[in-house]
Amino acid sequence: MGGNTEEMNVRRVDTKGRVYLSRKLRGSELYMVEVDDVILLSASRERILSAVERLAPCNALKEYLALLEELGEPAPKEVEELARARAWRSAERQ
Repeated sequence: MGGNTEEMNVRRVDTKGRVYLSRKLRGSELYMVEVDDVILLSASRERILSAVERLAPCNALKEYLALLEELGEPAPKEVEELARARAWRSAERQ
């Protein structure tokens, strides 16, 4: 993801679901987001949202592929109709 990566540590989750972090974070308010099996923590709302945006395309692709597996491939006519509807909605917003 870029940025400075100081050190990767392993933390154990206790029976109550708690994870102990660095002492320097005591009393801090952190933002937490779960994207698939990735858990992000940050003191900055903007930075965590930026990280989520970078992970989101991967997540959207996985959801799309799972949907295709469940429903099957759409017919070319269906894809054409959906593309036309999407283009129309985009034009209406402008």
